[in-house]
Amino acid sequence: MRQAAQDSMLFSRISLQGNAPTARGFKDMLLEYYSHTEYRPSRAQIEKDRFVFFGLLPCRQWMAIPAGILIQFCYGSVYAWSIFNAPINRLLTNNSDQGGAEITFYIALGVLGFTGALFGPWIECSHPQKSGMVGLVIFFSGHLTAALALQVRMISLLYFGYGFVAGVGLGIGYVSTIDAVSKWWPKARGTAAGCAVMGFGGGSLAFSAINEELLENVSLPVTFLVLGSINLIIMFTCIQFICPPPPGHNLDGIPMVDETDLPHLKRPGAGAGADGGSKGGSELAGTGIDKNPRYLAILGSERPIIYISLAEALRSRDFWLLYMSFLANIVFCLVILSNLPKIINRLFGMGSRDPQEPPLPAYLAVSIEGGFNMAGRVLVGLLSDIVGRKTTFLVILLTQVGVLVCMPFVIQSENFWGFMTLVWTATVCYGGGFGMIPAFIADMFGINNTSSCHGVILTAWSLASICGGLAFTGVINHYIDNGSMPYETKMYTVNFVWMLILVIVGFVCCLFVRSSIRDRLFPAPPDQVLRLRVFGRVFRVLYSVWHENAPQQQSSSASDYATGCHTDNSANFLNNRVRKRHLRCELLTKEQEQVEWEEYLVLRAVQHRLMKEPDV
Repeated sequence: MRQAAQDSMLFSRISLQGNAPTARGFKDMLLEYYSHTEYRPSRAQIEKDRFVFFGLLPCRQWMAIPAGILIQFCYGSVYAWSIFNAPINRLLTNNSDQGGAEITFYIALGVLGFTGALFGPWIECSHPQKSGMVGLVIFFSGHLTAALALQVRMISLLYFGYGFVAGVGLGIGYVSTIDAVSKWWPKARGTAAGCAVMGFGGGSLAFSAINEELLENVSLPVTFLVLGSINLIIMFTCIQFICPPPPGHNLDGIPMVDETDLPHLKRPGAGAGADGGSKGGSELAGTGIDKNPRYLAILGSERPIIYISLAEALRSRDFWLLYMSFLANIVFCLVILSNLPKIINRLFGMGSRDPQEPPLPAYLAVSIEGGFNMAGRVLVGLLSDIVGRKTTFLVILLTQVGVLVCMPFVIQSENFWGFMTLVWTATVCYGGGFGMIPAFIADMFGINNTSSCHGVILTAWSLASICGGLAFTGVINHYIDNGSMPYETKMYTVNFVWMLILVIVGFVCCLFVRSSIRDRLFPAPPDQVLRLRVFGRVFRVLYSVWHENAPQQQSSSASDYATGCHTDNSANFLNNRVRKRHLRCELLTKEQEQVEWEEYLVLRAVQHRLMKEPDV
């Protein structure tokens, strides 16, 4: 086991346990569960993982990506749920617009996120084939229960079967597959995770057409039996090609425990002691950086990574700022995705002001949206490997701001292709957020916490699907209940406004995310008020104080001043000095940032050397 990982576990246990009482309560058990998130295979298991597919084929790194894509492809069938809304409502209530079938989709995605948060540490500590098989069996059971619910025409059983049961399997399988794939590609996590979740977006693209074909030929209960069987066969086969990388495959890193305080580097003349840099440096309690010079070399690498306990990661403000940014990125498309056929019909189809067939069939629009969702997951993940995670996330949030600003004007003008262009653009951003978030988490909180943190952050998916979906539907129903027609655009404009505000809040939160170890340790001058990294550049606000001579006052009488009547007063006034305060902004160039960072590393190296040298 790597020395860094061992140090990380040591520091994590010290920071979390302390003097633990002998009687273990629920809180202590919870802390322990969320503190140990490392898979530790036996020697026999490591040897067994050298082969895949029932031990018939040697394991290769590239195998994880196609297997992961196909597994996520099957789980992505949930994205095509909107095709079922009208048929299920007609079956249960004889009215395609009433019945509550769309709530099943919200429940499934809601359960997905909370399942990932609950089972994240277990997934991280388990073999990916084990967690993958558990997710597969539960997901298949959800399809069987849904078929039974439709056979007996019981909507509550449908909510439980496909909403809850299938949602649990979806959460376990989704997180475990992405985690297993991304660990094989430590230097291209964004691309690897994007390729894996690309299958999830592709599920909507394919299953929209598959669902339509099945609905035309068989009954609804049989449709869910067939879909469940297809998923079972494909996923069971692909899971046989999923295995963890061998020990030592991932990059080395820095153990971190306490990251609540920014390090401050005293500048010369700003309170530094006689020994200058050694006393002015920051003290990073518990990090272990001062105790091991190897960590300084890692800090000096191009993209150092971090190791941190899960409990510390979840207490970090950076995690919750990233959580808000992710939530803001997915609300708009998640709501549109589940309501797109209905929106097209009301604004541009047979339910519009001028009833007509829409220029594009609803099921085909959903399929194309799935294609953009799939492309966004790969392209944005690849872009994040090139230009950085935070910069990429800021770009996709800013793009969604533009989409939501334009959307009310487009629907008022009844421009169908303009509407679809904006929806597809936002869908690329939506899929891109899912594609890069596993790599973002791994870079910020360590590879051992990817599954756990990913599971917790997917609760934002749950909140967006439940709260966002209910808020959107609530606004629409409010206007319809008060006499508005379904094709009027005011109700949609109100929804777009609150979504726009949320995306702007997410953009601001993303600005404050310290996305790398350099951002967390970058030295701050004593007069610093604020520091952000905006599109790869360090921007900071400094509070400057200086003194200057006060301007001379004009005497009330020039003749008196000339005769020296005010000589004493004028002399005293000239001796006064006025304190001036103001804020000034700096945008560091790459060269300036690198110079300050290298000075910081040299300072830490000097401190380490001074600590080792005996007193004379």
